[in-house]
Amino acid sequence: MSSIGSSNVGFQLLKKSGWKEGTGLGAQEQGRLEPVETRVKNNKRGLGSKEPKPKPVVNDDVETAPKRHKQDVPSTKRAKLAAKRIRKMQEEEKRAQEKEFEIAFFREFWPENV
Repeated sequence: MSSIGSSNVGFQLLKKSGWKEGTGLGAQEQGRLEPVETRVKNNKRGLGSKEPKPKPVVNDDVETAPKRHKQDVPSTKRAKLAAKRIRKMQEEEKRAQEKEFEIAFFREFWPENV
């Protein structure tokens, strides 16, 4: 690793706060002497992961894994999308009922305004 240059904004801020070059950042100057190394993460796994996710093993043995028809096993993606649509419809219905209640309430107490 290399140390940060004196033109770096972080370096300048540390100097203003009383830090001396070549010393650690801790109370007794026991902290890191070099900046933390960064790297670009291009996969969708967690920050600590180093290897790409292994691909699932496909078992082509007919005896142990009988063929399934597409109609027999619903797609999880389709099921999730359907559940999302149902939730949205239920939310819209709930909002409509609340609006109807609000309108009925105002009509009962302030009929001239509605």
